[in-house]
Amino acid sequence: MKWKVVLSLLVASLAAGQTLHFPDLKWKEKDLDHFTIRTKSTGTDPGRKYSEKTYEVMLEILPGLERDFEKNEFRTPGGQEAGKEDRFRFTIYLVENGHDFHSCVMIDANRHNWRSGNVQITKQVGNYLDSMNRYLVICKSDPEQSGGGREKDRKEILVHNLGTALMKSRTHQANLPFWMTAGMGYYAEHMVFDRCSIYYLDFEAYYRENPDAKVDARKGGTLGPQESWPRILRKLCKDDKRVSLEKTLDAQIITLSPNESGYIFALNYFMVSTDERRKKYQEFITSIRGNVKPTKDLLLKTMGYGDDASFEKDWYDWMMSSKFK
Repeated sequence: MKWKVVLSLLVASLAAGQTLHFPDLKWKEKDLDHFTIRTKSTGTDPGRKYSEKTYEVMLEILPGLERDFEKNEFRTPGGQEAGKEDRFRFTIYLVENGHDFHSCVMIDANRHNWRSGNVQITKQVGNYLDSMNRYLVICKSDPEQSGGGREKDRKEILVHNLGTALMKSRTHQANLPFWMTAGMGYYAEHMVFDRCSIYYLDFEAYYRENPDAKVDARKGGTLGPQESWPRILRKLCKDDKRVSLEKTLDAQIITLSPNESGYIFALNYFMVSTDERRKKYQEFITSIRGNVKPTKDLLLKTMGYGDDASFEKDWYDWMMSSKFK
């Protein structure tokens, strides 16, 4: 009878746990309020330290985010359930070495029929979001070295990706425009760390006919704790250097410049910079969740502007003011 009770408790525990996406690897697990952190041969940071902070930042921006977790209404970009649990937790996988990261990458490559170019760039950058938006995988050392090594600081990329993931979950959209996903990732970084680490990825080779072509990954400059991206952008917000609203909305990662990446961040920040703007931006998100395309016309209408020029005037004035900080 005692053994039956123990077995019953074990089964109940497994049933109540979060989905295990890589069952062939052995993981240590820690549950937070909204995240499950699974680790292999490494510690729980930066996930334990920064994931809930990111959630709190995004909770102020995204309407209904709390209900998505508490009532298990967190959805994949296609609208399907992200898990079978009563209460959803987004999973963060942290691995110590390139060998284990390679194992995760190849499992997902086989699941989703990734091309070799996609596999290559993922293994270079050492992190990726699940295409179904249920989990994040991060390698904490050099992802191209099979063994372990000195662990790197991955906190900015963790926060950036979680901001993007929470945005996708609220909109139920996989193909959100780059300005929304990257911009909200930058915003989350800025709110948590008061700086942003800017990553530039050369995806040109990925789109060539030869999927095995060499893909280069380059990391751009990192703003230090005493350096302010808003201060730098104010210098770039002069008449001859300004990036238009249309160009910002059309930005693509394969042609992204440092100036454009900054304006993507500034655009998202501007739209949530006051209670009135944040409320309108939340209406914009709600419309997209209802399967409306996030066009420039929808953005202007929802934010209360009749044309690009009137939007840009307020946007540029805000960027040049001390309110942008």
